[in-house]
Amino acid sequence: MILWSIQHELAYEKMRQTGVLRADRNFILEGGFGNSYQWMTEQMKKRIGEPPEGVLFPVWAWYQWDGKRKRPDMRVHGRGWCRTGTPIVLLTIEVADELVLLSDFDYWHCVLNDGEIILPYDDAAVYSEEEKRKSWENIFDISCSFDGEVHWSLSTQATMWEIKSGWVKKVEHFVSR
Repeated sequence: MILWSIQHELAYEKMRQTGVLRADRNFILEGGFGNSYQWMTEQMKKRIGEPPEGVLFPVWAWYQWDGKRKRPDMRVHGRGWCRTGTPIVLLTIEVADELVLLSDFDYWHCVLNDGEIILPYDDAAVYSEEEKRKSWENIFDISCSFDGEVHWSLSTQATMWEIKSGWVKKVEHFVSR
Protein backbone atom coordinates (compact mmCIF):
# COMPACT_ATOMS: atom_id res chain seq x y z
CA MET A 1 0.00 0.00 0.00
CA ILE A 2 1.03 3.58 -0.59
CA LEU A 3 1.57 5.67 2.56
CA TRP A 4 2.99 9.10 3.38
CA SER A 5 5.28 9.74 6.33
CA ILE A 6 6.37 13.17 7.56
CA GLN A 7 9.83 13.02 9.10
CA HIS A 8 12.53 15.34 10.35
CA GLU A 9 15.14 15.77 7.62
CA LEU A 10 17.85 14.47 9.97
CA ALA A 11 15.91 11.20 10.40
CA TYR A 12 15.70 10.91 6.61
CA GLU A 13 19.45 11.54 6.26
CA LYS A 14 20.13 8.83 8.85
CA MET A 15 17.89 6.45 6.85
CA ARG A 16 19.90 7.23 3.72
CA GLN A 17 23.06 6.20 5.58
CA THR A 18 21.70 3.12 7.39
CA GLY A 19 18.99 1.97 4.97
CA VAL A 20 16.27 2.07 7.63
CA LEU A 21 14.26 4.65 9.57
CA ARG A 22 13.13 3.71 13.07
CA ALA A 23 11.36 5.66 15.80
CA ASP A 24 13.57 7.50 18.26
CA ARG A 25 12.31 6.54 21.72
CA ASN A 26 13.61 9.80 23.21
CA PHE A 27 11.05 11.86 21.29
CA ILE A 28 8.23 9.54 22.35
CA LEU A 29 9.16 9.48 26.03
CA GLU A 30 9.83 13.25 26.14
CA GLY A 31 6.27 13.88 24.93
CA GLY A 32 4.82 11.85 27.81
CA PHE A 33 3.21 9.32 25.47
CA GLY A 34 5.15 6.26 26.62
CA ASN A 35 2.12 4.37 27.98
CA SER A 36 0.02 4.97 24.85
CA TYR A 37 2.85 4.00 22.54
CA GLN A 38 3.52 0.89 24.62
CA TRP A 39 -0.14 -0.11 24.23
CA MET A 40 0.11 0.42 20.44
CA THR A 41 3.30 -1.63 20.41
CA GLU A 42 1.48 -4.50 22.15
CA GLN A 43 -1.34 -4.28 19.59
CA MET A 44 1.12 -4.31 16.69
CA LYS A 45 2.81 -7.43 18.06
CA LYS A 46 -0.58 -9.18 18.20
CA ARG A 47 -1.78 -7.97 14.81
CA ILE A 48 1.27 -7.76 12.51
CA GLY A 49 4.02 -9.61 14.40
CA GLU A 50 7.12 -8.97 16.44
CA PRO A 51 9.37 -5.99 15.73
CA PRO A 52 12.90 -6.30 14.40
CA GLU A 53 15.53 -6.56 17.11
CA GLY A 54 16.11 -3.26 18.90
CA VAL A 55 12.84 -1.66 17.75
CA LEU A 56 10.69 -0.45 20.65
CA PHE A 57 8.11 1.85 19.07
CA PRO A 58 6.39 2.22 15.70
CA VAL A 59 6.98 4.66 12.88
CA TRP A 60 3.87 6.58 11.78
CA ALA A 61 2.50 7.43 8.38
CA TRP A 62 -0.74 8.55 6.75
CA TYR A 63 -3.04 6.19 4.88
CA GLN A 64 -5.91 8.64 4.46
CA TRP A 65 -6.61 12.21 5.49
CA ASP A 66 -10.03 13.84 5.78
CA GLY A 67 -11.75 11.04 3.90
CA LYS A 68 -9.36 11.05 0.95
CA ARG A 69 -6.63 8.63 -0.12
CA LYS A 70 -4.09 11.16 -1.30
CA ARG A 71 -0.82 12.75 -0.36
CA PRO A 72 -1.10 15.08 2.66
CA ASP A 73 -1.27 18.78 1.88
CA MET A 74 1.90 20.10 3.49
CA ARG A 75 0.44 23.60 3.70
CA VAL A 76 -1.62 22.10 6.53
CA HIS A 77 0.60 19.24 7.71
CA GLY A 78 3.78 21.32 7.73
CA ARG A 79 2.39 23.54 10.50
CA GLY A 80 2.99 22.85 14.16
CA TRP A 81 4.78 19.62 13.37
CA CYS A 82 8.00 20.85 14.95
CA ARG A 83 9.77 24.13 15.56
CA THR A 84 9.14 26.68 12.79
CA GLY A 85 11.90 26.62 10.19
CA THR A 86 12.87 22.99 10.82
CA PRO A 87 13.65 21.02 7.64
CA ILE A 88 11.18 18.15 7.18
CA VAL A 89 10.49 15.62 4.45
CA LEU A 90 7.36 13.96 3.15
CA LEU A 91 8.16 10.39 2.16
CA THR A 92 5.87 8.56 -0.24
CA ILE A 93 6.43 4.90 0.60
CA GLU A 94 5.11 1.58 -0.65
CA VAL A 95 4.79 -1.01 2.11
CA ALA A 96 3.44 -4.57 2.06
CA ASP A 97 -0.03 -4.62 3.63
CA GLU A 98 0.92 -7.25 6.21
CA LEU A 99 3.60 -4.95 7.68
CA VAL A 100 1.14 -2.14 8.47
CA LEU A 101 -1.47 -1.60 11.17
CA LEU A 102 -4.14 0.96 10.28
CA SER A 103 -6.04 2.90 12.93
CA ASP A 104 -8.42 5.84 13.27
CA PHE A 105 -6.46 9.06 13.85
CA ASP A 106 -9.17 10.83 15.87
CA TYR A 107 -9.83 7.90 18.20
CA TRP A 108 -6.08 7.45 18.72
CA HIS A 109 -6.27 10.69 20.67
CA CYS A 110 -8.58 8.99 23.17
CA VAL A 111 -5.78 6.49 23.77
CA LEU A 112 -3.20 9.28 24.05
CA ASN A 113 -5.39 11.09 26.58
CA ASP A 114 -6.21 7.92 28.57
CA GLY A 115 -9.90 8.19 27.68
CA GLU A 116 -12.34 5.57 26.57
CA ILE A 117 -13.99 4.79 23.24
CA ILE A 118 -17.11 3.09 24.55
CA LEU A 119 -20.03 3.32 22.15
CA PRO A 120 -22.74 3.91 23.02
CA TYR A 121 -21.36 5.76 26.03
CA ASP A 122 -23.44 5.88 29.20
CA ASP A 123 -22.70 8.99 31.30
CA ALA A 124 -24.13 7.28 34.37
CA ALA A 125 -21.91 4.19 34.06
CA VAL A 126 -18.55 3.77 35.75
CA TYR A 127 -16.17 1.94 33.44
CA SER A 128 -13.31 -0.15 34.77
CA GLU A 129 -9.71 0.29 33.65
CA GLU A 130 -10.01 -3.05 31.82
CA GLU A 131 -13.16 -1.90 29.96
CA LYS A 132 -11.47 1.36 29.02
CA ARG A 133 -8.36 -0.36 27.67
CA LYS A 134 -10.47 -2.91 25.78
CA SER A 135 -12.43 0.00 24.24
CA TRP A 136 -9.23 1.35 22.75
CA GLU A 137 -9.31 -1.50 20.25
CA ASN A 138 -12.12 0.42 18.52
CA ILE A 139 -9.42 2.53 16.85
CA PHE A 140 -8.77 -0.42 14.53
CA ASP A 141 -12.28 -0.25 13.05
CA ILE A 142 -11.20 2.22 10.40
CA SER A 143 -14.64 2.31 8.83
CA CYS A 144 -16.10 3.43 12.19
CA SER A 145 -18.91 0.95 11.68
CA PHE A 146 -19.80 0.56 15.35
CA ASP A 147 -23.00 2.08 16.70
CA GLY A 148 -24.10 3.26 13.24
CA GLU A 149 -21.62 6.14 13.26
CA VAL A 150 -20.93 7.82 9.92
CA HIS A 151 -17.46 9.30 9.69
CA TRP A 152 -17.28 11.15 6.36
CA SER A 153 -13.97 12.86 7.14
CA LEU A 154 -12.15 9.78 8.38
CA SER A 155 -8.40 10.18 8.82
CA THR A 156 -6.47 6.93 8.99
CA GLN A 157 -2.95 6.58 10.28
CA ALA A 158 -0.58 3.70 9.64
CA THR A 159 2.00 2.26 11.98
CA MET A 160 4.86 -0.02 11.04
CA TRP A 161 8.03 -1.10 12.80
CA GLU A 162 10.36 0.68 10.41
CA ILE A 163 10.66 2.27 6.99
CA LYS A 164 13.24 0.72 4.70
CA SER A 165 14.92 2.97 2.17
CA GLY A 166 13.86 0.61 -0.63
CA TRP A 167 10.21 1.41 0.12
CA VAL A 168 10.68 5.13 -0.59
CA LYS A 169 9.13 6.14 -3.91
CA LYS A 170 9.36 9.91 -3.54
CA VAL A 171 10.99 12.45 -1.19
CA GLU A 172 9.73 16.02 -0.90
CA HIS A 173 11.58 18.60 1.17
CA PHE A 174 9.77 21.28 3.18
CA VAL A 175 10.37 23.69 6.02
CA SER A 176 8.09 23.51 9.03
CA ARG A 177 5.79 26.54 9.28
